[in-house]
Amino acid sequence: MVRRLGRLFIEMFRIALFVVGGGYAIIAVADDVFSRKLKWTKEGELVEALSLFQTFPGIMAGHCAVYVGRKVAGPVGSAVALAAVIMPSLVIFLFVSMGYDAIPIGNRWLVAAFAGLRAALTGVILGMIARSWTKSVRGAYGYVAMFAGLALLLSGVNPAIVLVAAMIAGVAVEFAPRCGSRKFNSLGIVVPVFLMYGALAFGGGYVLVPMYIRDFVGGDASWLQLPAEEFANLMALTQMTPGPIGINAATFFGYRLGGVPGAALATVALVLPGSLLLSLALASMERFSGSRVVKGILGGVRPVTMSLMVSAAWSFAGLSLWTVCDCGFSIDRVALALVAFAVFATIRRILGVMQTIFICAAISTMAALVIHLV
Repeated sequence: MVRRLGRLFIEMFRIALFVVGGGYAIIAVADDVFSRKLKWTKEGELVEALSLFQTFPGIMAGHCAVYVGRKVAGPVGSAVALAAVIMPSLVIFLFVSMGYDAIPIGNRWLVAAFAGLRAALTGVILGMIARSWTKSVRGAYGYVAMFAGLALLLSGVNPAIVLVAAMIAGVAVEFAPRCGSRKFNSLGIVVPVFLMYGALAFGGGYVLVPMYIRDFVGGDASWLQLPAEEFANLMALTQMTPGPIGINAATFFGYRLGGVPGAALATVALVLPGSLLLSLALASMERFSGSRVVKGILGGVRPVTMSLMVSAAWSFAGLSLWTVCDCGFSIDRVALALVAFAVFATIRRILGVMQTIFICAAISTMAALVIHLV
C-alpha cells in the first residue's frame, strides 16, 4: 500500500508540475496516465467523470485527484493525490507572487505580450462556454436562470448571493408541482474568504473571476485594490504557470493578504470544501444522487455557472478588445482577431490552451514590433 501511495503521489505531482493550462488539461493527461500507463482506471473514465466534477464546488484538478486517489487507496489516497496536485502550484506561484513587483510590466514588448494573453483568455473562456452550454443550460428554467443570473452579475450583485439564490430556486423548482466598505489587508480574512470561494466555485476556477474582480480589483471596497490591468496580467500569468488557475490565483491573493502563511492557507481553504463534498458523495453515491434536495441545488446552480463564465468573458473582453475614453470608443482589431482565433482553437480543440495563449502572445508582440517599426 505504501508503494502504491508513493506512486500515486509521484504521478499526480508530475502531472501537476508539467501540465500547463488548468484543471481540464490536467484531467485529460491524468486520464491517459492512469488508464493507459498504470491501468488504475478505465480509458476515458476521468473525462466522463467531468460532469460529476462540475456538479460540486471547487477546482477540477482537485476533484480529479480526489476521484483517482479514492479509487486507488480510499480516503488516504484522496488526501495524498490532492496534496500532490496542490504542491507544484503552491511552490511555483508563491515565487511568482514574491517576485511579481520585479516584473517589468511597463516594458513595451511585455505589454504587447500581455495584451495577446488577455485576448487569448477571452477567446478561451468564450470557447469553453460554447462547449459547455448544452450541458449546463437546459430547458426553460435553465435559460431563465442563466440570463437572470447574468443580468444580476452585470448590475453589480455579489456573485455569492447570485449562486445562493440559484440554489434556493433550484430546490424550489425540484419540489414544485409538475405540470458597505470592507478594506482589509490581514491574514485573518484568508481562511473564511477562500473557504467561501471554494464552496461556491461550481464549474472550476474560471467562475471565480467575477468574485476576484469584486473583492480584489480597484476601489475602496476591495481588499487589495489591484489595478484592473494588473489583475488581467495576473490572470494571464496563472495560465502560463503549471497547475489550475484557481489554485494559482489563490496562492497570489493569499500571499498579498498574509505573506507565505496566507498563500498556504488560501490554497488549502480553496480546495477543501469541494474535495470534502466530493469525497462524501463518492462514499455514498447512490443515496446522494437520489436526493431531491441535492438534485434541486445542482439543477439550480448549473445554468448560473454559465452566467458567471459569460461575466468573466465580458470582463476580459473589456480589458483586451475595446477602449472607452473622452475621444470615443475604439476596438483593437489585432486583439479581436486573436480572440476569434482562440475561440476557434478552443471549440475545435486544434491546440491546447497553453499553445493558444503563447501563439496569441507571440502574434501580439510581433504586431507591436511591426507597428513600432512603421
